[in-house]
Amino acid sequence: GFGDGVRRILRQAADQLSNKLSHAQHLDEVTWTTKNWHGLQMQRLSVVLHTAVAWQTVNELACGESGIVHGAKCIAVLNGVA
Repeated sequence: GFGDGVRRILRQAADQLSNKLSHAQHLDEVTWTTKNWHGLQMQRLSVVLHTAVAWQTVNELACGESGIVHGAKCIAVLNGVA
């Protein structure tokens, strides 16, 4: 989970918004798992964090000077065959 500070800030923001989603958020961003503003923001942060960790992991495992891998080489690196 997230640290106490992050949870506290998100809870304060949710309270300011009465933990309600805007009309645009409800139409464009809500999934079956998100029912309020706090849940949506927790889900969004989780996706961004996991994506960043995955990219960092791939880049650390990549061979070569640039450290950036794409496409098939990325999959090969993750599978340990590159």
